[in-house]
Amino acid sequence: MNDNVTVRQLRAFLTVAQERSFTKAAARLNLTQSALTASVKALEAEIGLRLFDRTTRTVESTMHGERFIPVAERLLEDMGRALDDLRAHAERQHGLVVIAATATVINHLLVPAMRQLAEDYPGIRVRLIEELTGGAINRLRNAEIDLALTTLEGSVAGIEALPVLRDRFELVCSPRHPLAAKKTPLRWSVFSSHESIGLSRQSGIYGLLEHHPIGQLAVQDMRYEVSSVAGLRSMFENDLGIAAIPGLMASEMAQSGIARRPLAPAIWRTVSLAMRLGRSPTPAASTVIAAALHRLNAISDKTVVPLVDKTELEMRGFDLN
Repeated sequence: MNDNVTVRQLRAFLTVAQERSFTKAAARLNLTQSALTASVKALEAEIGLRLFDRTTRTVESTMHGERFIPVAERLLEDMGRALDDLRAHAERQHGLVVIAATATVINHLLVPAMRQLAEDYPGIRVRLIEELTGGAINRLRNAEIDLALTTLEGSVAGIEALPVLRDRFELVCSPRHPLAAKKTPLRWSVFSSHESIGLSRQSGIYGLLEHHPIGQLAVQDMRYEVSSVAGLRSMFENDLGIAAIPGLMASEMAQSGIARRPLAPAIWRTVSLAMRLGRSPTPAASTVIAAALHRLNAISDKTVVPLVDKTELEMRGFDLN
């Protein structure tokens, strides 16, 4: 469309063509006849052709006007659909949100949150991508995802991060392992005397423990490493060793019979909501995060502590109303 042709002019043209009268068209559009006439004349001047033949009694479309009617109808229809689509997104009726997170955050936090979301906002689509910290940050930088929920070590260039929860590390092992029967909190030194396993070096969990003066005992001599939570669970099930993992993950594994025991002194992990610096969240993304926050606040496990509230998220541009 020519930059100088307006929706008002197109609507004026079509209404006159349909009514074959400037008087009736002005009444239908709730405009003065002079304003309507000015809009039509401006359109004719812009395209350089007469669109109507006028007499004292009738208004008829010229040959060029007849040819332009379906074009104007299509332009207005496309504009109407585009505006309706924008309104639907603003009202959270539609939208795609892509989030990268660890398997535990997906399974224990995001998937349960989707249940209520599906009922309240069936038009919102959510794509959850299982990623370790390094992969999630790369996807954010490449604009492949909208948000990430992951473990970050310090600040990352171009990424804004807001801590949303922290969970305490626990020792996890097969229920048949000798340590599974211990009743009191275990010291981190047990990793020096038992076979240890864990997530690979690409995970935020590994990095957090590696740089901790005590937590490094759990990863410095790992015999087996794996890149997925499912693989780690399989290792426990096959009695391959013990590992230190965060409470959100430990509580999920405990549901399938894997043993969890507290470690002393306590070491905590922080999971952050990460997004590209300077990018505002969409209404659909705000809705998904609101559902996740509601789910987080409903978790009763004592090793999982929410760190964020509605006010902090709204300060970052999330509309949670």
